[in-house]
Amino acid sequence: MTSWWTDARINNTVTREYIVREVGPKKLQDALHHPLGFGDGLTDDTYLDWILDKGRRCFLILNFIGVPDRIFQLIDKSLDDDDLPLSEDALYDLNLFGGRSETLDKKFYRQQFSVLVQDLVPGGHQDFGADEVVPLEPRNGRKGSITGASQTSDRVYVHQKLYTRKKIPTSGDNGVDRVHFVMHLKALQSLKHPHLVSVWATYTQQDFSYMLLYPTTELSLKQFLDEQPKFFKSLEKQQRRETLLQWTHCVIAALAYLHENGLSHQSIRPSNVTIDSSNTIYLANFAALNALDSTGGSGSPYRTEIYDHAAPENWRRKSSVYDVAPDKTIHPGGGRTGRRIRESTKAPSVRPSTAFFPSKRARSVTTTTSSSNSSSTARLNKALITTFSPAERFTPAAAPADVFSMSTIILHLTSLLLGYGPKAFATHRGKHNRQAGRGGAPADASFHVNLTQVGTWMEMLVKEAKEREKKDQKGKGTGGNFWRSVGGVVHIVETGLRREPSERHTARELETRIGKYVSRALGNIEGVGCGCKLEDEDAERERVKAEKGKDREETWEQEPIFGEPIYRLSVPATMTTDTSMGAYSTVDQERRAGMGIPSRENWPLKA
Repeated sequence: MTSWWTDARINNTVTREYIVREVGPKKLQDALHHPLGFGDGLTDDTYLDWILDKGRRCFLILNFIGVPDRIFQLIDKSLDDDDLPLSEDALYDLNLFGGRSETLDKKFYRQQFSVLVQDLVPGGHQDFGADEVVPLEPRNGRKGSITGASQTSDRVYVHQKLYTRKKIPTSGDNGVDRVHFVMHLKALQSLKHPHLVSVWATYTQQDFSYMLLYPTTELSLKQFLDEQPKFFKSLEKQQRRETLLQWTHCVIAALAYLHENGLSHQSIRPSNVTIDSSNTIYLANFAALNALDSTGGSGSPYRTEIYDHAAPENWRRKSSVYDVAPDKTIHPGGGRTGRRIRESTKAPSVRPSTAFFPSKRARSVTTTTSSSNSSSTARLNKALITTFSPAERFTPAAAPADVFSMSTIILHLTSLLLGYGPKAFATHRGKHNRQAGRGGAPADASFHVNLTQVGTWMEMLVKEAKEREKKDQKGKGTGGNFWRSVGGVVHIVETGLRREPSERHTARELETRIGKYVSRALGNIEGVGCGCKLEDEDAERERVKAEKGKDREETWEQEPIFGEPIYRLSVPATMTTDTSMGAYSTVDQERRAGMGIPSRENWPLKA
């Protein structure tokens, strides 16, 4: 690991003994104690005093390039560390090195930046010149900046800690204004949550601005779901179960924190949730971190993972006519395998298809073409393909969409806790979308298209948790209260997976309810043990009661899952809505509207 020449290191290195030892012969060592050659006797300082007080960096540079004796000429010109860095023209005019000036001038110019390091500090910003050294080391071991590199992010070490570095252009047509960059990132640096990847520091150099994100992890949740790493498998079985259950609260708590700070994530999926070697989970790559990136922080605008975990309102159907391969091309002379087709004068017709991807089977009545110099004709096919297209990147209802996507993450975690991997879950979701035969389009296994299948999966998880509860109650397991809490979390997730955005609970509401179950399962009365905020249950009830006033009546109802009490708001008698439906009060609507959820009078909340 590279050690940079910080102020502390320079002061500890360039001492009185070091200067005397490195300056050269005895004659030069004696000269260090002579009075300065300028000042007309107005000062008693010696050359050694000047170096220790004002010229440690200058002496270090001269020693690095092999001419420490030139420190006397430099001091006689009244130069000190405050005059650094010296430009190449200034070095030429000073003529410090006589006839060897050109070669030594270049060495001095390059070497001075190694001792003029501006340190990177938490929450700070630095502007580095083109030749200045940034005190970090890329993970591949090469020092310096990555200016000109093609990648938009890499990993670097700063003070022996690993950070993710994102590179953003600040010049050219797609460049970001530097002042805008600094102001935007300063606001983000105030975000601090134990399960949120945040901005540690920023800097600019040449045509790019950089932000350093911490913590940096090696593993995404997508990779974890496919195969658990050794550091997780090394835990005891019950520890692994408790960790997975605790993660369900950690991720929703991070999202609630983002929402309460006026931000949304807009891209929640397993690849954007990360895990470190201490089994701590983090929410990464939220929209504000990628807002300045011309690539949007992601590659292709369409990825199956994005589509699968997106909320229903984030995707809209779009129908387009596609050309598909002709059935057959007839060559001059015909043959036993084909017939000459008459040229059609009718307009092409199309047949709709609801396949997610264009399919070879989606064909219609065809058209034909002919050539003046050839008697060949070809059958052209067109098909009307209905696909999904992502909605606009920023929408006013981003918060409910985040809640939907986060609920899919929590459902993945509870499924794994109960022994079901992502492949089994995806197969269950898409079982009714498979096409007969070979070569058909992949089954659509997205959550928003298959909510009915997601519901049956959740029922299966609840049943499995209940069976394990019964087994543990017989003394063969870890305790029924744990599995009772797992079933409760699965049930709560349903409120985040509802099709209508207005019917979903907020992230903070989910965090509070999930936190209570996790706390109960882990036996922690005061919280869930990971530093996440967990509101006191009685205080929460009093707060809600004060907000609702007489508009609504509090009830604790028995949910079908294990008979656990789940907080609900009953429908006031004055409302003319179905008794099976809930409703939002005016206060509640205004609070939810602040999170980006459209407000409507007496908007129903499905129980």
